[in-house]
Amino acid sequence: MKKKVAGALIFVFVLLYPLVVSNVYYQRIGVISCIFAILATSLGLLVGQVRLVSAGHAAFFGIGAYTSALLTTKASLPFLVGFAAAIVMSAAIGFLFAIPVLRLKGHYLSMATLAFGIVVQMVMLNWESVTNGPNGIPGIPYVSFFSVQLDTDVKMYYFTLMLLLLILWGLSRIYRSPFGRTLNMIREDEIAAATLGVHVVRFKVTAFTISAGLAGLAGSLFAHYMSYINYDTFSPMESFMILAMVVVGGMHTLFGPVLGAVLLSSIPELLREFSDYRMLIYGVVLVIILLFRPQGILGKSRTTFNSH
Repeated sequence: MKKKVAGALIFVFVLLYPLVVSNVYYQRIGVISCIFAILATSLGLLVGQVRLVSAGHAAFFGIGAYTSALLTTKASLPFLVGFAAAIVMSAAIGFLFAIPVLRLKGHYLSMATLAFGIVVQMVMLNWESVTNGPNGIPGIPYVSFFSVQLDTDVKMYYFTLMLLLLILWGLSRIYRSPFGRTLNMIREDEIAAATLGVHVVRFKVTAFTISAGLAGLAGSLFAHYMSYINYDTFSPMESFMILAMVVVGGMHTLFGPVLGAVLLSSIPELLREFSDYRMLIYGVVLVIILLFRPQGILGKSRTTFNSH
């Protein structure tokens, strides 16, 4: 009962947040938190459900951002086209990358995804005729639907929050579906799953493709909200930050990555006035959480979505 009441109060606060908090800077943190919550949730599908540790997830975030930005600036296409293309492009590249790479396991897989992230970032930096190189892409238009333009933080907050809730609803259905239960089986014992006739690589590739597409969606939102992107935003360090969001919040829970994203994207901003020490404080907070809650803030010692 207490959990339900607490959940209801949190939900009401989240809905009223930009109306209660009138400071534009804090509203901006709210929008960024929603975007990174989508991004962390996309990685949570891999880490929590399949136990695939991707150390290059920022690459798909960047692919989505650059795809949407280039189509809306250089090709002058509407936002919805860039948004859809960002999802499709990220998912397609994720699919092509996953087919050969997901046959690897353990640290070999992590190293392969890390290398992929570095390669994508180098392409963003050096393909100057397309990506504008180190200068990045300025002047990215706001999110808009026909004649409606989301040009304020309040509008963007509710749009990104709506997308986050839709994604969480969709993932909750997936996690409880036969597909989700099969992913859990692969996570717990890949050999046993294969023995029962499960095409393990096919399920892994499907999960990776969905995850990459959602990361591309977050990248598109990020590009159009910030109105400027460059290669430095999508570095391997960003991939580790996304992974930390998933682990800190609770990788085997639906809302864990969301909580981790809110905490780890807002703490550095809230500590900005302590610019000389904020990253030190951030690191200490991260270590404390991992020491006392290694399963994540919302995680349990053994938690799956299909426990009864």
